[in-house]
Amino acid sequence: MVQNKSNLLYEILVSRMQFRLLLLLLSLLGALLGLTAPILQKEFIDILMGNTDKAHLALFSSLEPPSLIFFSCICLLLSQAFIQITNYLGAQESLIMQGRLVRRLYQKTLDLKIDALSNYQTGNIVSLYTTDVPAATILLEQTIPFGASTLFPFFLAPLAISTLLNVPIWPTLLLMAAASGISIFLSFRQAKFFFIFKNLAAERIGLVSEWIQSIRTIRILGWMPLFEGRIFKKRQLETENRIAMVTNGQIMNSLSTSISFFLNITTVSSLIYISGRQPSSGELLASLWIVGLFLVRPFRQLPWFFTFAFDAWTSIRRLEKFLDLANTTPLFENPKLRPPIDSAQSRLSTPVSTSLRIEGMGLSFKNQILLKDIELKIKKGEFIAIVGEVGSGKSLFLLSLLGETGAHFRKYDIFGKAVADLSPQELKASFCFVPQEGFIMSASLQENIRFSYGDAATATDTDSEMGHRQLLKRAQFDLDVETLEKGLHTKIGERGVNLSGGQKQRVNLARALYRFNEFPPSSEAIILLDDCLSAVDVNTEHKLIEELISGVWKNSTRLLVTHRLSVLKYADRVLFFREGQIVDQGSFSELMARNEDFREFTKSTSSKELPRVES
Repeated sequence: MVQNKSNLLYEILVSRMQFRLLLLLLSLLGALLGLTAPILQKEFIDILMGNTDKAHLALFSSLEPPSLIFFSCICLLLSQAFIQITNYLGAQESLIMQGRLVRRLYQKTLDLKIDALSNYQTGNIVSLYTTDVPAATILLEQTIPFGASTLFPFFLAPLAISTLLNVPIWPTLLLMAAASGISIFLSFRQAKFFFIFKNLAAERIGLVSEWIQSIRTIRILGWMPLFEGRIFKKRQLETENRIAMVTNGQIMNSLSTSISFFLNITTVSSLIYISGRQPSSGELLASLWIVGLFLVRPFRQLPWFFTFAFDAWTSIRRLEKFLDLANTTPLFENPKLRPPIDSAQSRLSTPVSTSLRIEGMGLSFKNQILLKDIELKIKKGEFIAIVGEVGSGKSLFLLSLLGETGAHFRKYDIFGKAVADLSPQELKASFCFVPQEGFIMSASLQENIRFSYGDAATATDTDSEMGHRQLLKRAQFDLDVETLEKGLHTKIGERGVNLSGGQKQRVNLARALYRFNEFPPSSEAIILLDDCLSAVDVNTEHKLIEELISGVWKNSTRLLVTHRLSVLKYADRVLFFREGQIVDQGSFSELMARNEDFREFTKSTSSKELPRVES
């Protein structure tokens, strides 16, 4: 499948083209009206001073002096009005485009699998939303309005001075070109400082996020000075960059402010000395007005026009890089890579008694093979325990079943249905997943079970409360025993900060029970348990196995990743993983009898196991 590259620059500039053209038209009208005002005042002064031979614009010859001043004021007011309307429309278009980009980023984040996001920390992704989206759309809010209101006067002002005032324009053009070149150079430096600022801010946000999420552990381990030092160091680099950025900005502002003074001198000198004639009072006023006032705003905007343009370009590239991330295409999604099916095989369908059938499963990332040649068929209601050394691919195997990695399959069926024919939502709906460290919301215990915020009916319905109490009790979370002051309505802090590790795991098991009740026949549920008993004590573990795994869920297909040898005797089958492969499978006693590597694994694992107290 060919990945279509994003072209955000084209999209930002061309989408809603009628409004882009309207921005340019309003800027052009504002520039023309702003230029008309000094020309009318020139005519007024020349007529008032009796220099009728200098009042040579036939367009205004029929107007009386008071009318010239009146229309000059009207032109100035309309010019400013068009400029403000342009800025308002630019801001509105920027907000609309920000909404589009944020929705695309959000959908892309949901679509990407774990391996595709491995190079992006939380701070990087947050900075895309908070920094790069506004910076990219500044093209509409600032660059296009500034560019139009800068470039139009840049072309029109010299033309008016040369044509209407008969002033030699080349000295003015040379000075404008030199000033513009310096402004562009300073703008590029300013954009570079902005780019460094965005990267440093993203890195700092990532560090602060990691620090906040792990602050208790960091404090216990005595690592607070180390982490705080990293954050302060990053902040120091940000400050140094900001000082350089402000300094460069002040130089740009000073140049853009003072250039009009030198332009006035150059233009008036050209009018007096190079033209070889005596200028009228109106011509002097008009030249001073056009250069000293009309070109002041464009010159002030010029460096920022390029700064915003360069800054927007770097943000657009960062956004495009993220939007162009691609998941590894599973083989069953590419018809060209499907193996040929002979007629004999095509007549064999997956038996209804089989809940999972996998053939040719593999996963690689950055030239490293993580899962390889996995073949597996699991019966309905079978309890599978998955064991192996850390990093052997156990959790990746479960995530691949959920479609959360770029794993490929030659065949992958769930209850006789080809996963290739299921949407990602339908695939996930076939499973009930309990991770080792489940997500705990900053909400009440009851809301965490239902996984919903602020459900008023839930909070007042007695039957519902009894149901939630029963779910928790089955998950060995007895509210009569646990130290929770308000029971179901106890507010749990962010990421479950008020709960122990074992309590978090049991809340997640209660949530899984709630989810399990949604499966029409429970036998159609496939329950994936990723080492979700690791933080409970031995007695609680035994009760959970008896109550849940061998109790409520006994008719369902269950896959449990575990490091607990005590669990293996309950399993119908044990899968022994090593380096991303199932190297052996069978009952616990069978593996112990025939597999020397498995015996060594159990021996080393049992030697590491200490008397467990719930964390």
